[in-house]
Amino acid sequence: MARFAALLLAAAAAAVLAAGRLTHASPSTAEVFWRAVLPGSAVPDAVLRLLRPGNNFVSEAEAEGAGAPNGPFDYQNYERSSAPYGYDYKPSSAPYGYDYKAPSEGGEAAPGEHHRHAGGGAAATTTTTTVFFHEEAVRVGERLRFRFPAAAPAALGFLPRHVADAIPFATPALPAALALLGVAPGTAQAAAMAETLRTCELPPLAGEARFCATSLEALVERAMAALGTRRVRAVTSTLPRAGAPAREYTVRAVRPVDGASFVACHDEAYPYTVYRCHGTGPARAYMVEMEGAGGGAVTVATVCHTDTSRWNPEHVSFKLLGTKPGSAPICHLMPYGHIIWAKNVKRSPA
Repeated sequence: MARFAALLLAAAAAAVLAAGRLTHASPSTAEVFWRAVLPGSAVPDAVLRLLRPGNNFVSEAEAEGAGAPNGPFDYQNYERSSAPYGYDYKPSSAPYGYDYKAPSEGGEAAPGEHHRHAGGGAAATTTTTTVFFHEEAVRVGERLRFRFPAAAPAALGFLPRHVADAIPFATPALPAALALLGVAPGTAQAAAMAETLRTCELPPLAGEARFCATSLEALVERAMAALGTRRVRAVTSTLPRAGAPAREYTVRAVRPVDGASFVACHDEAYPYTVYRCHGTGPARAYMVEMEGAGGGAVTVATVCHTDTSRWNPEHVSFKLLGTKPGSAPICHLMPYGHIIWAKNVKRSPA
């Protein structure tokens, strides 16, 4: 058994090295898969770049001056011990962690409470950026302050499915994965990998769709399963990969995304691309076109959670906005490279 495991790791290692030497003269197997199962749906730029990691996302010159990650909030898991959508935030080096976890015990202050912020209006901001906002802010003429961090993709990007499937992806197998990927135990990267595995292994709540995907094919297939249809489409923000400093943006156009619930996917800290995905619960989604003060247009995919009645009453969004569970919908944007999966509704001819 040990010999078999060693041979498997050796084969996976060789495949990882081969993946790193892939040329980009022709579409990858994953691109061919996408176009076959999602005909007429373009591969989002951020996803395409994950399939071609040899093309640097952000050069050092582009990233210089982009600044530190944006804000202390991690909003990946809307959970609660007894109900979904608890929305617990934890400090994170990533700008938008998107983790919906059960609130911590002990009555400690929620992360972010000690930061200065404005509340009680349509939007709540820290000293640098809007974190949450109400749906009334998603309309033409409204102004929101955002800071967009530089893209920070996994170094290896999306691995071919057969390669990703050959690499152990479970907490008990972390030492083998570290050895295979050349990550030293005890380092910050090893700790980040352990945290990604831990969150990926959290059991879903009753009726909740939650999964982690280590290849593009798995991501698409699991999103289809979660939405109950093969007719899906990926919705992503169009943002500068090098990031943009904090500035005020004016909403110029708002386009609703068809659907009443979605699957949101967020990239996790790992040497290769891993997406952690979850159902949004009752929600509305929009593509919001905005123009920055002094120039610079962006389009942000936005999710507005329409039923917060079962959220944790101590969730930081209520504190920032001065509201409570079950009141107005709470919205947030999707950062660069994060994905909203929606049912691809076929419209009837007019």
